[in-house]
Amino acid sequence: MVVPRQFTFLPSVDRRSARSSDGRTAEYSHWIRYNTFYGLVITTTLASLLLTADFFKWRVTGYFFRVSLEFPASVALAVQLLAGFFGLIHVAVICRLINFALRIRLNKASVTLDVLRTWMDMSIPRVDWDLPLRFFFPVLFIVFLSLVPAALWAGSITPIIAPSMSSGTLLLPSYEDVSAIKEYPMEIGKAGPSLRNSRGFFTYSVGAGHVGNLLSSAASASSVGKRPRVHPKFDDSQFSYIGRSYGVGGPIGLTDFTISSKSHAVGYVYQEEGYLCNVTCIYNETSQFALSGPVDEWIYAASGNLPDSVNSPEYSNYIGHDGNAIVAMGVAHSEASPRRYLAITAGESYAFLNNTQCEFNFTPTLFNVSVNLQNNNITVEPLNSIPDFNPQRNLTRTVVRQFELMSNDLTNLYVSMLGDALNSSIAAYNMSRSSASRDPFTESEATLAGLTNSVIAMADDMLVAYASAQLMIGRLFTSQTAKVYVSSLKFGQSAYIYAIFGLNLCIIVAVAAEAVRTHGWKALGRFNYLDPRDLIIAASRGGTEVAEAADAMCRQESRKTMKRVWLLSDPDEGSGALAVRLQGNVDGHVGIVLAGEDDGAVGVMEEVEEVYVRPEKTEEPPKKWKQRRRIMAFNFL
Repeated sequence: MVVPRQFTFLPSVDRRSARSSDGRTAEYSHWIRYNTFYGLVITTTLASLLLTADFFKWRVTGYFFRVSLEFPASVALAVQLLAGFFGLIHVAVICRLINFALRIRLNKASVTLDVLRTWMDMSIPRVDWDLPLRFFFPVLFIVFLSLVPAALWAGSITPIIAPSMSSGTLLLPSYEDVSAIKEYPMEIGKAGPSLRNSRGFFTYSVGAGHVGNLLSSAASASSVGKRPRVHPKFDDSQFSYIGRSYGVGGPIGLTDFTISSKSHAVGYVYQEEGYLCNVTCIYNETSQFALSGPVDEWIYAASGNLPDSVNSPEYSNYIGHDGNAIVAMGVAHSEASPRRYLAITAGESYAFLNNTQCEFNFTPTLFNVSVNLQNNNITVEPLNSIPDFNPQRNLTRTVVRQFELMSNDLTNLYVSMLGDALNSSIAAYNMSRSSASRDPFTESEATLAGLTNSVIAMADDMLVAYASAQLMIGRLFTSQTAKVYVSSLKFGQSAYIYAIFGLNLCIIVAVAAEAVRTHGWKALGRFNYLDPRDLIIAASRGGTEVAEAADAMCRQESRKTMKRVWLLSDPDEGSGALAVRLQGNVDGHVGIVLAGEDDGAVGVMEEVEEVYVRPEKTEEPPKKWKQRRRIMAFNFL
């Protein structure tokens, strides 16, 4: 005959270390006692890795990044499953601590059945709707807290897109050789070197080759509203500037392929040398630059000295039906001139531009260039002044000279396209100023402001065009390091990572404190109130006294008015308030018996003579039973 093993033994050194002859064993192995706590190795390792990754800003790219972007629902499902598993480990450890503490306490003290049910609900945890409210709300609070670990884990391991930093190299234009940057005639066959490829059209004859783009830039120079001006580069890179270009950013989309080809690169930042162009426009009523003629049929002359003219006055011919539609720009032609001034003379159709004069100031500056590869946007900010990288000023003098060439080329018999472009900028400034402020301003102020914006915009774009020509045609460049932002993943937000690390640490401290306090749970018996097998076996060993006391209690309670509040169930105080205790027999087997006054010897190994008198069918319950009803509800420790 095979004798089944019984596990409901009271704690005893002899019993734990011995194996009885009938096949039963009370040995409480290390693994059975501590297996749940070993789960903290997993959570501690993971929490530490998350904290380290957040502190050192570790990022994930490659295959996992692509999977996260392509299958976000599947990733969310995996996160929830993992968070539930790790949270379950924490909850299991906490519940095991509660279970062990109450099992040790149950060996020493009596407990009511309602308190026992409360212990069981806290150790699982679960909501028992049949509990009295004084027990229900503490249990509900514990159940709610059991949801917190999984929620914190979900916030700690959810993949979040975050930029990471790396480095890259791009090629910037070099101005050590500026021999190709000069004025070329506007005649066919005499233009400067040019190149057309898949990246766009590049030329050293900027005023003639990019005349259409420059007209568009002049017309849109004054943005309407408070938004910054957005304008495209003159190549096929599909990039656009937000605000001024300041004449830099030419390499973007042309010589930055080592950066833009990086997997998941979202942008980069680098520094580039350039000229900060400041323009001041005024009305010069004493200007010597004026229209005259016709000097021949449909030919008019724009001539006169400028403030920076050298050796001889400026002179150029313009065609026109009657001279009213001419807008002529004069720039010093001499190579010895610094070419800092631009004078405008115009016919009656563009009289608002007549006698205007603009002064250029080019300051060598170091710029910070930010590139957004996802939106193809460029933002440029000036940093500080630097030594001149082109002391001969070939670049700036050639840029200013392009205005005279363009104005001559953009005038026909009936209209000046350059004049119309400048007029569009002036009109946009009028609308922007009217909507943004009610301060009065004159038409002259609006004209000068719109003209200034157009001249600055064209000068900036011409500087970028020459930089692009140096790169693509002259093959003159120097390398520059850039900070590259790469789109990647990080796990969780910092707040949740620190929270789960702190929670895990608190649980470890609680386990260690309990282990020290209980000497490694040395007094832990094999009886487990969560195991229905243990409860049934122990109750059967206790006899029928508990059931008979419950019957007597119910008869007594039926004559009284209920004083306690219940939530969703019928009152059942007759059995819930019944106090029981554990008692061991000579073999150490646990039995559940009715609590008596002499409870101090609960758990002794010798047989105890029954001292409780079975209640008869009387109206008053035994005095001993009435005393035991006043047991504390949460006397855990």
